[in-house]
Amino acid sequence: PPAHSPSTRGLADSSHASQVLASGREALGMKGLLGFGCGFGALLALARGAITSRRAEGSDIAVKQKEDLAKVAYLKNVPRSVIEQETLEKLLSITPREEWENPPERSYLYAVKTYAEAYGAGKATKIGWWDFVCMKYLLPGTDDLPTKKVSDEAQKIEDLRMAGKVNMEVPVAGGWIDTGALIQWKGKEPFAGDLVQTPVTDGRWSKQYIANMAFYREGLQPWQRGIEIGMAHGYFLIGPFVSLGPLRATPEAATVGLLCGCAIIGIVSVGGLIFGTTIKPTRFDREGDKPAAGFIEMINWHAVGGLGGAGFAHALL
Repeated sequence: PPAHSPSTRGLADSSHASQVLASGREALGMKGLLGFGCGFGALLALARGAITSRRAEGSDIAVKQKEDLAKVAYLKNVPRSVIEQETLEKLLSITPREEWENPPERSYLYAVKTYAEAYGAGKATKIGWWDFVCMKYLLPGTDDLPTKKVSDEAQKIEDLRMAGKVNMEVPVAGGWIDTGALIQWKGKEPFAGDLVQTPVTDGRWSKQYIANMAFYREGLQPWQRGIEIGMAHGYFLIGPFVSLGPLRATPEAATVGLLCGCAIIGIVSVGGLIFGTTIKPTRFDREGDKPAAGFIEMINWHAVGGLGGAGFAHALL
């Protein structure tokens, strides 16, 4: 026969197999070859048993799902004109089992229940055009429903949001990076705006920084608070007028900046005095003082400190 005929190839394969078997017998011995065959057979049997059990488990799940569907009256015979079976199964997979009988309003399954109880075998078989349009608008298609994994992740994010927690993200070029940390930005009442918390307003560093400012620092007299606040503001207030004012290129720029800074300090001090005499804050009052006496003392020394800070900055210029 020809060199490449089927019979020639069969003889070659059989001779090759016999050679492999003979070499294996020589390497392992007869007992080793027999043990190898038994081990391979046992491994194959285990694999087939696992596949069979997995199929049986899948069939058990399918049977249990059918039994669950049979327990819910409106899910027994849902017309295809209402919703396709594939879409219904996907919808049920993302809906908790306890919500099948009484689904929450404004949910897809609630719309399915509404139309399945009204239309189908033994019920109404004709539907008006307006009801049909509303049904197609309310009921989803297969592609409109997310997978169970996506639905669970969305529900997890919603639960965190309602608990007042949000993922901490860091801005980068072209987007954000999730750090994996959670920020508790709301209190126990999610709709109370005065319980909102942020890293800036409720962070440890921010609280310590604000507590060390002259207005809140413990142990200071009202005049000490006022002179420190005034000197800080008066010192930097004249800078914008000197550098950015209309007379910035003239020799009088520093003098004009000093006058403008003093004018702002005077305006703020007058406003503080009006606030103290009308609202009468008692934060800095000592025992036996009139209401707002400590606050007015602080404002008076604020004017002194502001003028001194502006004058010191002008002297440096």
